[in-house]
Amino acid sequence: FAYYIARGMSEDEILIKQLVQTNGISHDYVKQIAAKNLAIGPVEIIRLSGKKYDLYVELKNDNQKWWAEFDYYFAVAGRQTERIKGYILPDETRYLMTLAEDFSYYPEDSRLIVENISWHRINQRQIPDWQAYRASHLNIASADIKFIPARLNPLSEKLAFNQLSFKVVNNTAYNYWSVGFVILLYGGGQITGLNHYILNDFMSEQTKFVEISWHGDIGLVDRVEIIPEINIMKDDIYIKYDGGVGQEK
Repeated sequence: FAYYIARGMSEDEILIKQLVQTNGISHDYVKQIAAKNLAIGPVEIIRLSGKKYDLYVELKNDNQKWWAEFDYYFAVAGRQTERIKGYILPDETRYLMTLAEDFSYYPEDSRLIVENISWHRINQRQIPDWQAYRASHLNIASADIKFIPARLNPLSEKLAFNQLSFKVVNNTAYNYWSVGFVILLYGGGQITGLNHYILNDFMSEQTKFVEISWHGDIGLVDRVEIIPEINIMKDDIYIKYDGGVGQEK
């Protein structure tokens, strides 16, 4: 107590003066560090066969330190498609889609509705280099990609089946319960077809063969893009090793 009377009180006075003199956080600074809105592209529509259509939207997150969780659905022809939980990582472009929807006419009035957005800031103490972290967790490569359009597929007969096969290699040090793959088919530089596939129990250094068939007269395809999707910010995506509690091999 005697020490506080002799030294502490004077130090408290100095601290109070410093706090009073310190400028408050400006509105411009708050805007600078806050998350920017997601960039939502127009709804694109692909007719498959009969009355079935695929709808998709390109979604961009230009934030370098923020990722988001949200709900989304498409409002089409006076009704709503299934509500889906989505996410997007920092500095990422994703494709939100609904596949093989039935409509009696071409759904020109389609809109994407995004609701319940929850923003999360990257903890730089835990992840000092986001790009390196992302690369180490999403290093999943595809190879031996073969696509046979329905019109050239002798097995499809009158059912108009397109057939795609490829290999995927888990080059990460992590075992995943499931990995989603967005599949984009290009013709003449434009997306002419798309699909989504989920692969379960994908272990580190493992190679798996995937084969998919789906309806639609897509036509000739000159490029196939296969994009792995994993929300690497979640802890429950990893298969733990029996020998320990760690996630990494």
